[in-house]
Amino acid sequence: MISSPYRIPTLVPPAEHPRVMLRRRDFDRIRTNMQLEECRREYALWCKLRDMDFSAFEEVLSTGVYHSLVCIVLEAKTLDALLRDDADQAKELITVALRLSGNYDPNSDKLMKARFGGHIVNTCAICYDWLYPYMTEDQKQQMIANCETILSTTLEMGYPPVKQSPIGSHAAEAQLLRDCMSFAIAVYDERPDIYNFCAGRIFEEYVPTYKLFFQSRYPLQGPAYGGYRYCFAAWCQLLFEAMSGEKVFDDNLENMCESLFYLLRPDGEYMRIADDFNESKGKNSYTNRSPATVPMFFAGALTGLDMYRSHYFNHFHPLFLVPDKYGRDYYTDGSFSESMLSPTVFLVFNRFTPPQPATTLPAARFFGTPAGITLYKKDDTLLIMKIGERFSTAHDHYDCGHFEIYHKGILASDSGYYDWFGCEHHYNYLNRTYAHNCLTISDPAKIGTTIPFWGRPDAVYDGGQLILNASWEVPDLETMERDYRRGVVLSHTESEDLVEITGDLTVPYRETCEKYIRSMTFVPGEEQCGVFTVRDTLTTLDENYIKQFHLHCQTEPVMTGDRQFEIRNGGGRLICTVLEPANCSIEFIGGKDNEFSLNGINHPRNEKSLHNTAENANKNFEDEGGWGRITITALDRKKEDTFLVRFVICDNE
Repeated sequence: MISSPYRIPTLVPPAEHPRVMLRRRDFDRIRTNMQLEECRREYALWCKLRDMDFSAFEEVLSTGVYHSLVCIVLEAKTLDALLRDDADQAKELITVALRLSGNYDPNSDKLMKARFGGHIVNTCAICYDWLYPYMTEDQKQQMIANCETILSTTLEMGYPPVKQSPIGSHAAEAQLLRDCMSFAIAVYDERPDIYNFCAGRIFEEYVPTYKLFFQSRYPLQGPAYGGYRYCFAAWCQLLFEAMSGEKVFDDNLENMCESLFYLLRPDGEYMRIADDFNESKGKNSYTNRSPATVPMFFAGALTGLDMYRSHYFNHFHPLFLVPDKYGRDYYTDGSFSESMLSPTVFLVFNRFTPPQPATTLPAARFFGTPAGITLYKKDDTLLIMKIGERFSTAHDHYDCGHFEIYHKGILASDSGYYDWFGCEHHYNYLNRTYAHNCLTISDPAKIGTTIPFWGRPDAVYDGGQLILNASWEVPDLETMERDYRRGVVLSHTESEDLVEITGDLTVPYRETCEKYIRSMTFVPGEEQCGVFTVRDTLTTLDENYIKQFHLHCQTEPVMTGDRQFEIRNGGGRLICTVLEPANCSIEFIGGKDNEFSLNGINHPRNEKSLHNTAENANKNFEDEGGWGRITITALDRKKEDTFLVRFVICDNE
């Protein structure tokens, strides 16, 4: 039995089964889904899985190597047996589930075992719950023992799942929010202690954390990890609501995908901000070309809103539901493995909330605390204007004040390449301030020195924003509110004629600044396609500090005047004019082997890239790591200074 430090939940599973993902009241809706035209592709995939024979997986079941197809086949057959009340099939499936859980080898893949082991437990929980009337008492006890063994030997959170933080770690993924909770709901009659611990932690830690975390309806860890982890928050919401009819998280979580609409470009890809694993799959991979598909499905299930549902149906790809690889595909091919979404999950959760009419979003939208960011999207133009009020560590970046401009191609871009968390390129470039369209304010005495960062001995000083707690994980909500505050939004405007955001960035620059205000303004109707202006007003602590404005791009810029240069990419062009400071230098830093440099030292991408293999040698892995950057340096030695840079957005004629 598990001893729980949390209050015993008052919201508990009902006495009857099924109660994981569905109740008997859902049977008619699920049967209707099987007949709807909108579900024909998913239903056809489900039928194919339902009709597969387990003899094809004998080696997998015997050796215990994870194979996701076994899980989603078992899941499909279990739904079929439940809906048809087929006792003979149910008993056969229980035997398979006992073999699957009893033989699993957690050492078959150490890197992904928390995800793989958790997926097996989730599948077995479904079988346990949906086929409950056909299980003997001995089989129930054996299944519980098998699953607890898997959880205790695979989970990074530990078992019971007490480790890690719901803010920025893998605790915000499937381990607790789906896998342990499905198991806890399924076995509540026999083992209420498991539910009391898992649900107790969610109610005491996750509910208040997510109330703040999703308050702005924007993913602090970017659209890639933010979208991925949102899906498991949605899973948790759906598990509780399907079980009880009650929501545990608020509407802001359900509508987080509003911001994903603004971050989706006309070419189907996300704007790059924070760690982005999509481009590591190859330029033409299904996840790179339609990365919001799975998050939009879950948003549609929770809200019923047509803007989410139609996005999923318009960007459907069968590999989102039935992956064609069953090992480490999360890193090299798919982004939504471990059956986050499968044909069975689709049929169970589609129309969970009745469809609602379309909603029109304004061109410009401010997403407030804790994000502090304004997003603009109209036709072929997208802008990110970020102040950044809280820092969530992990896949978040030191990029307060960052902006991006897209017009028929990415022009003012994010920089660097996310491939492997914690590699040298990640902690010495991608994550850092100078890899973004931000200021660095450097103490000359510290140039060439190292700083505390994830315990790495060679983390270089870049003059960027203050590294918080050596960038270790935020342990809890109280600490985040106290110690991980960054910028403060002072004002914002969103109208047809003017989009503006102003923020106080003194806190993230407090090692070098007495005061720092950044204002970003976009006038959509000015010049050809709009004018974007950035103004920095700062007072440094020392007149000798080196103040630099960085701007990143995908192609080599061209000087067109003493204080003017152009960036061209795709069908777009950006005319950049440096209005202040009056005395400054403009330097282009980039090109081959110099794309990611600081003080003349390049920090290249990870040589051990998982996609850099013989198997993937012929794939198109074009990405947006970047050509390099333009650095504008203030040359006068004084404490007070102003940067004012004007960007005219044009077509690339």
